[in-house]
Amino acid sequence: MNARSVVAVISGDLVKSRRLENDRSAVLDGVASSIKVTRSFLAAKHSKFLYSGFYRGDSFQCALSEPKHALWTALFLRAELKKLRRRDIRVDVRIGLGLGAFSTWNERDISASDGEAFQLSGKALDSLKSAKEKYRRLRIHTPWPDADAVFSILASFLDAVSQRWTLEQSEAISLSLINKTQEEISMALKVQQPAVQMRLQAAGYYAVKEALDYFGRAVEDRIIEKGPYNRPL
Repeated sequence: MNARSVVAVISGDLVKSRRLENDRSAVLDGVASSIKVTRSFLAAKHSKFLYSGFYRGDSFQCALSEPKHALWTALFLRAELKKLRRRDIRVDVRIGLGLGAFSTWNERDISASDGEAFQLSGKALDSLKSAKEKYRRLRIHTPWPDADAVFSILASFLDAVSQRWTLEQSEAISLSLINKTQEEISMALKVQQPAVQMRLQAAGYYAVKEALDYFGRAVEDRIIEKGPYNRPL
């Protein structure tokens, strides 16, 4: 691959979207809100974030100029969607995450972008729709076979943990992922600080944070190993 143009692409679609037709407006509002927070958080980390909006009714795509933040983005979006359960909306999302080169990077129209990362992301999402993996919600594909083996285990772990998040845990996880302190989370959720700590612990947040940190370091190390590269300006 061309190590001078590594990006990350997230391809997602809503699980059993037909049953969400009556709640479509609320789901779209929830996604729009989470995308706004995601873009702001990543901008502070000097990462461009592209978002397609929904197409074909239940699918969407995101692209990041800083690939080390891609897994964080996937987990944050999932936690945000699970928060919709407060409105009795049972929504979940399949996410295929691809890392690699890009041949075209169009910030006005993500659908006009293309390249290795986009293709690997689509491949990862397609595999989640197969009968063999129909209960999985997260898969990662990269151009690096040895790294893929480790990232596959990482994705399986994070998928298993996040599938079990309750509404309350998802709320606490979501705020923690954008670096809110337990005191700030306590005020936002109107609960005592010990309750926040218990929710984070039950959700496996500390293991999740360690896994996300590892992914970020591993991606950066692999890119450095391949040589310097230019991200999209």
